[in-house]
Amino acid sequence: MEETVQLWPPRPLQSKKLRCLAPMVRANSTPLRILALDYGADIVYSEELIARRLELCTRKENEELKTIDFVDASGKTTCLRVDPVREKNKLVVQLGAAEGECASRAAAVVADVACGVDLNMGCPKPFSTGGGMGQALLKDGERAASIVKSLRRTLPASVAVTCKIRLLPEISETCDLIRQLHAAGAVAVALHCRYAGVDPPKDPQLPTQKRVFERLRQEHVAFREDCALLANGDLYTHEAISNVDAYTDGVLLARPALLDPSSIFRRSEERLPKLDVLRQYVRYAQRYDAHPKNTKYVVQEMLAKRRHPPDMRGVLRDQLASLPFKHDAVTATKTLGDLAALVGVAATPTSQEPASDGRVYSDDYFDERKRKRPFPASFICLFALMTTPKYFARPFVGAEKL
Repeated sequence: MEETVQLWPPRPLQSKKLRCLAPMVRANSTPLRILALDYGADIVYSEELIARRLELCTRKENEELKTIDFVDASGKTTCLRVDPVREKNKLVVQLGAAEGECASRAAAVVADVACGVDLNMGCPKPFSTGGGMGQALLKDGERAASIVKSLRRTLPASVAVTCKIRLLPEISETCDLIRQLHAAGAVAVALHCRYAGVDPPKDPQLPTQKRVFERLRQEHVAFREDCALLANGDLYTHEAISNVDAYTDGVLLARPALLDPSSIFRRSEERLPKLDVLRQYVRYAQRYDAHPKNTKYVVQEMLAKRRHPPDMRGVLRDQLASLPFKHDAVTATKTLGDLAALVGVAATPTSQEPASDGRVYSDDYFDERKRKRPFPASFICLFALMTTPKYFARPFVGAEKL
């Protein structure tokens, strides 16, 4: 009898292992999600959406783009744009949340467009941890479990509740936390093979990740029947993915998807030229009226070597050598039309000048020469002030500012 494949959440130990676009801040807007689906992704995550902001969003039908937009309280910024046809039953919305009631209100806003809501428990950035979100939840399993319980009570049964975490110092601690999250209602847990608090990432801990999963499978029937286990972290080749398939139910791919989305999700090793990938991405950016600065940011990420391990930079170097322009040419662009002209696709008019997406994009982020300069002393002092406990005395200050 042929096995019935379940996409989300995946059934534990089913033969088909899922390939998912992992959540990435700034990158996982509509164009990249649709591009990943084109290239074979089974499931795509949104970027992390802060619950305190999402709960105030208004749902709007965008007749011109044929999308569903979630517009923030200002009425000017679209926090999430969904293609209800292409992303049906394939979109997982990731939340940054510090308490259950707020998370539940935010999840209810997007429940009709998502097949799953994922709780971010891995972000190490101060804006997240200072607001009680991200990795802060790894140190407070009871609070994390209470958020999961609240989400499960609020959401319809058709919307799965899942979590994405990092490794804790001891294997037993990581296993205990995953069991606690499952008991609270999570039906899939993605484990990033990095230790909590390590950022920028150091050497991946795939062997440790494997031991965690194998121990859970052996000791608890729930992880053989009810709760899927997903792997995340430095899976750049089909061989690497196949190695973890033996003990997981699927993989989440982040940086590998920026390096080479045309190959990493596919069933074969077929790889498209980098220029073809960039062209299709820019076409989707125009199709979904993406913000020019956000589009430019993702294009720069697709061309930057700094985020990839040394043994994979040769792949990118070879891809870049075939491009008719240099990275600096991307830095000089200002509009979607500029990007379209650069990569060689026809520019399409937009209905209006896009509003700010509420973020600051600096080209210095991608300029290796400028990145190597020391921070000004004034910046260091300001950062020290902002990360002191006194600065975060009011709960969720970091979240409110997003």
